[in-house]
Amino acid sequence: MEIDEHITPDRLCQDVQHMKDWMDKEPHLPKISDEQWLMTFMHHNKYSLEKTKKKLENYFSFRNKYPDVLKNRDPLGDDVALARRAFNCSLSEKLTKDGGRILYSRFNEDTSLFNVTNHLKRLFMIVDLFYLEHDQHDSLHSVTDCQNLSYTYFLKALSGIKTGMDIFFTAYSDRLKAFHIFNASPGLEKVFNGFKSFLPAKIADRFFVHSSIDELNRILGEDAICTDFGGKGPSYSECDEYTTKLIEKHRKWFLEQDDIIVNDQLRRKTNNHVEEMKGSFRKIEVD
Repeated sequence: MEIDEHITPDRLCQDVQHMKDWMDKEPHLPKISDEQWLMTFMHHNKYSLEKTKKKLENYFSFRNKYPDVLKNRDPLGDDVALARRAFNCSLSEKLTKDGGRILYSRFNEDTSLFNVTNHLKRLFMIVDLFYLEHDQHDSLHSVTDCQNLSYTYFLKALSGIKTGMDIFFTAYSDRLKAFHIFNASPGLEKVFNGFKSFLPAKIADRFFVHSSIDELNRILGEDAICTDFGGKGPSYSECDEYTTKLIEKHRKWFLEQDDIIVNDQLRRKTNNHVEEMKGSFRKIEVD
């Protein structure tokens, strides 16, 4: 297990127990028995107890807020299968040279297959794999091939952009380092640059449109890039098959999650989460 250099194993065990004790005292929250899952969730929150508590609260609350995306997630369901065909998202098996995981995306030529709700459902199932597989990578790189991207996709995705960003940045936790885009036409490059102007600066600065695939190989390392994109890693189809098998491997877990939610009727009315979370800062131990 990879642990940040300032987090000792003993400190990490104490923090995991602290989180479990905190959740036990919050009657509206579900209980987590998988300590490795919780440890991985903390890792992707940079081991900040305050941030982890806020994200856990949202993670389980958002299943009620966005049920179309975060409930009824059957890995063998028709909606998930269609999402895989329409706008395929797949994980790399190999890490980048900076210790990051790559999330590939490819558009289908047939825009009629695309449904933004289906896409978001499968996308966040993939992000859940990080916690389920206890994948403590250092960062996440989104790499999108825009060869088949058309304006129809933008129009069909508009209704889900706000939902997707709210879920990813407010409820899920991952160290998203960059959005890498390539094979975009000059017209689409202008669209992307215009889109960036509506994003918070911190997010907009992570968008990169590459004119050459060689740039990606140089930044991420050719050993991690799939062969379809000029790298030496697994083929795209192998990444797709790898990702699909992982999702199906955890089918039982996904089917159980509809009931693993926040129960607002049990929420303590006098509970001041902000004040309680302020006590979450720890003294950093340095060897």
